[in-house]
Amino acid sequence: MTFAWSPDLETGHADIDNQHKQLLGMASALFEAWQAGKERQEMERTLEFLVGYVNKHFADEEKLQEKYDYPGYPAHKQLHVNFQGEVQGLVAKISQDGFTDELLYDICNTIGDWVVGHVKDEDLRMITYIQTKAQTA
Repeated sequence: MTFAWSPDLETGHADIDNQHKQLLGMASALFEAWQAGKERQEMERTLEFLVGYVNKHFADEEKLQEKYDYPGYPAHKQLHVNFQGEVQGLVAKISQDGFTDELLYDICNTIGDWVVGHVKDEDLRMITYIQTKAQTA
């Protein structure tokens, strides 16, 4: 399971696109570490970094939305909150059950699929609005 960056994921905002690339790369790295039989400690570090990066990315996106008074901000932020809760639930299961094959697959799949779907729908709409507003300002 790898999550490759593709041109259809580009929003046109360099910082946001770079963060999306990082998120997909980290989800792939976590899966690859598991496949390679890396130590649990290394997988935990990778997962911890990935979760922290998701939170940073969401904060950066939300600041951008506030700066340009994006009308979809409340709904977009709620999507972020919901996803953070979903990821935290999966992380909590790791603490309880350990790194099982099924759980790690769920985490990688959840993060990868969510990022791709969210970028193609919500983030493209948000960045289009922001770019339009920035041009008229």
